[in-house]
Amino acid sequence: MNPKRPKTMLTLQNRYLDRMIGGITLLALHEAGSIRGHAAAVQERLRVARRARDLGELLRDQLDLLPESRNRFSRDHQIRRELWRGLVRDLSTEDSRRAA
Repeated sequence: MNPKRPKTMLTLQNRYLDRMIGGITLLALHEAGSIRGHAAAVQERLRVARRARDLGELLRDQLDLLPESRNRFSRDHQIRRELWRGLVRDLSTEDSRRAA
């Protein structure tokens, strides 16, 4: 620790680092949850595919699952965008800019 550096500057740097780590952690948790959701959807598709009696039923069942998949991808992307915006907003506040 540099004794010439004011304590408030260290506090600001710690706050900046805390915001950055917190934001990245939230993004990582979202991505992990998103991957779990996609894996569950793949398992559901395979389960439905195994029950299909013929090609027509297989295609119909898989097409029926498309809106759910599209909505999940859209929801995940929207959450991801909001998390990034929040992180950028947290890191670009006046306190954060002075700490860097």
